[in-house]
Amino acid sequence: MSHRIRNHLGRRFRDLSLIRKIMFIYISISALPILILGIALVSQEGRTLRISARSAVRQTLMQSTAQMLSDIRVYDNLANYIAYNQSVSDVLSSNYNGRSFELYEQLNKTVDPILTSPTYFSHGINGITIYVDRDIPEHGDSIAPLSSIKDKKWYRDNRADFGAASVILIDKKEDKVRLVRTMPLMEQNGVNGILCLELDYNDFFGEYKDICGKGQGLFVFNKDGEAIYRAGEAGKIKNSGAYFKRETYDGHYIVKRRISGTDLTAAIYTGIGFSPAQHKTVILAFLAYIAIVASTLYIASVLFNHYVVEDISALGKNMVEVGKGNRTLTVKSDSADEIGDLIRGFGSMLDEENVLIKENYENKLALRKSEMKALQAQINPHFLYNSLSLINWKAIEVGADDISRITLALSNFYRTSLNRGKNVLTIEKEIENVKSYIAIQLYMHDNSFDTVIDIDEEILPYETLNLILQPLVENAIDHGIDMKESGRGYIKIIGRQDQDTIVLTVSDDGVGMDEETAEKITTFKSHGYGLANVNERIKLFYGEKYGVKVKSRVGFGTICTITIPKIHIKDKNQT
Repeated sequence: MSHRIRNHLGRRFRDLSLIRKIMFIYISISALPILILGIALVSQEGRTLRISARSAVRQTLMQSTAQMLSDIRVYDNLANYIAYNQSVSDVLSSNYNGRSFELYEQLNKTVDPILTSPTYFSHGINGITIYVDRDIPEHGDSIAPLSSIKDKKWYRDNRADFGAASVILIDKKEDKVRLVRTMPLMEQNGVNGILCLELDYNDFFGEYKDICGKGQGLFVFNKDGEAIYRAGEAGKIKNSGAYFKRETYDGHYIVKRRISGTDLTAAIYTGIGFSPAQHKTVILAFLAYIAIVASTLYIASVLFNHYVVEDISALGKNMVEVGKGNRTLTVKSDSADEIGDLIRGFGSMLDEENVLIKENYENKLALRKSEMKALQAQINPHFLYNSLSLINWKAIEVGADDISRITLALSNFYRTSLNRGKNVLTIEKEIENVKSYIAIQLYMHDNSFDTVIDIDEEILPYETLNLILQPLVENAIDHGIDMKESGRGYIKIIGRQDQDTIVLTVSDDGVGMDEETAEKITTFKSHGYGLANVNERIKLFYGEKYGVKVKSRVGFGTICTITIPKIHIKDKNQT
């Protein structure tokens, strides 16, 4: 009798909703507080937070300092490039014997380009000046006599340190940073010279600008402990020199990092860490919750495991198997609660998914493969080659050189287009194909437009799909240049590479199109072999992030950009 009653009650409990099970379990079990455990957990958490915060600050400072050192090495390399430039040394060391115009001409043609070129590598360089210890007129901001700076404080106080190694001078009053060194090649010719790179003050310390969080500040000190740069909340601290000497100060933790190759040290201050007294109410509530949960965890876990977790675990195992590709599972449950409904719903979903995969995915994939094969089989290559060869020989027999050249161009065009039935070829072959096509079009248009083909030679061995440039050129001629009312048109084909991609562009100066038309042209399902076809082939073969993009303005022309992955055919074949 008691056995039947237990079975009956167990069945009723199993059929309850999940929320009622949870409420019954937690309400029916009393909990004992374990405040000590909660305090220990909070204390440990606070210690972990403090360690993590200090480590994060130290890592941030280290990374910023490393980047700053990298920038300094760039400036030093640029200074070496100028200091050891033979052309600069020869011009500034030669004796022109009153031929000032010749000196002026050499400064303009030889020295100026070399001194201005480093500014293109780094926007942090405000100016470059060479001071020469000889009677030479000033030349803009780039050449000046050494006598012009002998009374300058930065030169007077530091000239004993100037040598073949660069010296960094920081003037806080003028907000200037100078990188100074001698000119060894000029000294070999008996002429002393000082090279000075004037750097942007804020850009020089730019790596430290935004690394401080709330309640943090950064100082950069010189060897005398003077703060020459501040960031974050460092402006609130007046006695900044004290931060240079200690590990902790005034309720703050200090992290320091020496900037190698300079007499500078960077220091970040941040709060000591987590303080329980500041969050008393929140901590007590958190501890009370932890105490309740911990005291009921054991008993509640037994009930959950028997009435809830076992079914969920079974469902989880089935999901794992499905994730591995096993779609032949049969998932069942006789429970009337939400977990039972979930299990039965998962089984129904799995059955429907199998049907959808078969009807939609596999059928659609087969259809696309068929379409690709049908596209490659549209032309009979042997008949075409033989016919074009016959026309070529007939043209040669009667001396029709123009007809022979057109025939050869057409033959080359279709030979690379068909590509022996292969869908991929090298970019070099694709460029040969479009050149043949353009040659035919120039004959047909009486050379009425110009072409520019600028392809990076390094990308020629890389892979591309065949016949992706010709449709773009055809559209540029038919819908761009042919529609112009006056003037010669042009078509420009450019090929470049990025780190992982190859970008091919076809641009024209035709009539252009409006923005709406340009957006739709690559997705329009036409019956011809146009931009939509090229775009779809690229996406199907390489993935959705590749394809064709079109930009155009009415009256100005159109730019079509093809983006494909960088795949070397030789490497692919070896793989």
